[in-house]
Formats: sequence, C-alpha cells, structure tokens
Amino acid sequence: MRRFRFPLRPLLRLRSQLERQARRAMATAMGEVAAVERKLQNVAQGIADCGEQARGGDPVGLLARALEDSLRRQQRRLQTDGRRAQAVLDRARTEYLTAQRELRTIERLREQRHEAWRDDVQRAEQAELDELARLGRLAAERREEAR
Repeated sequence: MRRFRFPLRPLLRLRSQLERQARRAMATAMGEVAAVERKLQNVAQGIADCGEQARGGDPVGLLARALEDSLRRQQRRLQTDGRRAQAVLDRARTEYLTAQRELRTIERLREQRHEAWRDDVQRAEQAELDELARLGRLAAERREEAR
C-alpha cells in the first residue's frame, strides 16, 4: 500500500518550531519576572533592616536613613521594571497560546487526514480480500461443474 503523506508537513514543522520558540520566550519572560520579584524582596528586607538602624540619631542612624532612601529609590525602579517584565510576560504568554492553538489545529488536521488514509487503506484491503474470496468461490463452483 502507499505510504501516508501529509501535504502540510512543512507547515506543521514550522508551527512546531514557532510554538517551541514562543514557549522559550515565555519561559525567559517568566524568569525575568521572578528575578525582579526576588530583587524586590531583597530590597524590602534591606529597607526593613535599615528602618531598624535609622531610629537612632547617631552617625550609623544617619547612614542607615540614607541607605534606606537609596533602597526606596531602587525599589521604585524595580517596581517599574517588574511592570515592564510582567507586560513582556503577558505578551509572550499570548503569543505562546496563539502558537500552541495554531499547532494543535494543524496536528488535528493531520490526525484526521491520517485516519481517512487508514480507512481508505482498510477499504482497499477489504476489497482485495473480497475479490480473492469471490475468485475462490468461482473456482470452487467451476470444479463442481467439472465433476
């Protein structure tokens, strides 16, 4: 029998590659969001530590207040970076879901075509078997008539 050939195989391969690229981009964006969140946690802990030290009016307290102010500025920058990273992640997630949906569509079409091909092959095989059975009956009838 003839082999199954899917005419859209190059498109299926392309969609698969695009889906993998989108998944990698989303994973990278997720890593970036997580990194910013870790930095924010560290800064928040630093602010809390400086807040305790800043209560005194001594030089250490003054230095702690200055460091706390610097950490608060860093915190605002990181919050802005976090919003940007989250926006990139949202776009990457949307692109991944779109690529995944397009890939699944082509895969379903391939499966449907493969099932139709398999049905055609089974029908053709059954037709051959039916023909062989008919020829066998015909040969048996001729032998009976020849007796």
